[in-house]
Amino acid sequence: METEVSETTSGNRSSARGWFGNRLTRHGTPVIAWITFFCVAGSLSLILLQNEQIRIGGWALFGGLWLFCLNFFRNPCRVAPEGDQPISPADGKVIGVDVVDDENYVDGQAVRIHIFLSVFNVHVNRIPVDGEIEHLRYIPGEFRNAVGAEAREVNERQEIGLRSTSGVPILVRQIAGLIARRIVCPLEVGESVKRGFDFGMIRFGSQTEIIIPARDGVAFKSAVKVGDKVHGGKTVLGDWVE
Repeated sequence: METEVSETTSGNRSSARGWFGNRLTRHGTPVIAWITFFCVAGSLSLILLQNEQIRIGGWALFGGLWLFCLNFFRNPCRVAPEGDQPISPADGKVIGVDVVDDENYVDGQAVRIHIFLSVFNVHVNRIPVDGEIEHLRYIPGEFRNAVGAEAREVNERQEIGLRSTSGVPILVRQIAGLIARRIVCPLEVGESVKRGFDFGMIRFGSQTEIIIPARDGVAFKSAVKVGDKVHGGKTVLGDWVE
């Protein structure tokens, strides 16, 4: 269930500080700059080689690395759908939908949705609902394969708890993976955030999960299932229905 309307998903603080009007996320600026310098320097050094095949192969290698970097840090311009239903905090594939009793922030029974991000997915994370940041907790850990169920329990992760404008506490977790060794989350407690705002990312290949409890005694019903592909800031994850 995906709908496009007029509200931009980058209408919050510092959203336009990325390269090319934030088409490349600001969260990747240091890495993009370093990779660009490395590829340019490496390509120039190949000019000194007399073997043409090695030169061409080297240029192809550096060019491929640079293009992969740009593709990984891309930040598509998206608009949030109408309504107040939670939208996906990440691009990727749904690898789990279950009901849990969360005691970290939600404090009660809630629906948990797991999203796996491969290195080919957009890795920008987005805010699922309008609200205010109430809880931030960084948990050091291991760097196991993000596809595995154990990753959410033992890997390095960042918790973001926000209370929606309707009073619902929602928890988002950024979970590092085997290759992903860097979680970016510059949010601050007390900060007001807009639905769809690109608040951070995980480098490179990872998992994001969202935990959504009942609202006014009405349970949340997921509209996505295992195997579905979702888009951050765009795919509606479900609704509170009787």
